[in-house]
Amino acid sequence: MTEISRRTLIAGVTATAATAAFGSMLISPSALIAQPSPVAIDPDATARLQFKAVSGALTGIHPDVLVPNVDPFGTNVEIFAKADVADTNTLRTILSKFSGSPGSPPKTVAQILAEDTKDESAKFLIRSIILAWYLGAWYAPQDLRKNFYGDKDPQHSYHSTRRYSQEVLIPHVVISPNAYTNSVVWRVAQAHPMGWSNLQFGYWGQEPPELEMFTKPLK
Repeated sequence: MTEISRRTLIAGVTATAATAAFGSMLISPSALIAQPSPVAIDPDATARLQFKAVSGALTGIHPDVLVPNVDPFGTNVEIFAKADVADTNTLRTILSKFSGSPGSPPKTVAQILAEDTKDESAKFLIRSIILAWYLGAWYAPQDLRKNFYGDKDPQHSYHSTRRYSQEVLIPHVVISPNAYTNSVVWRVAQAHPMGWSNLQFGYWGQEPPELEMFTKPLK
């Protein structure tokens, strides 16, 4: 009987494994070729660009300030998502009318609102979008509609002197910390929220920059 040493056995197993591995590679050379990964298509990319333009018209802030080319905060994405969930049909109609299409020229926000006389869906969704940009909070269109027309009891109307009581405040949610700290209200006030500022150290010893520095792209 032939004796097989431990070293011979290990060498044989290693050689067999290597042959199997390289053999499978030679049999399937396509496995060695890098395959292009599928490109994910964002169905809302165009809609978000349109939303950026609409938001600029609604807030009075230049769209490139609201949504810079390099946008680390993504507020436009967050507010668009809130509006889309709240009333996607109305939102898409607003974006389509504002941007225009072949045979249908773009319309202003005033023209869109003038056409929205039946159910006023555009009016209250637009208000939600404006409040979201200015305050960093989301007020649902249906809650704005309800509080706009008020309650029959004047003591529980939003327009009463008790407007700041817990019973009559319009329900809302803060969209995100970034949406709050970068909300438009701070820009038009030429200020910043407590505890957060992107201005240079020592800014408090000088007059704030001109309003255009907060609302228009830097030249």
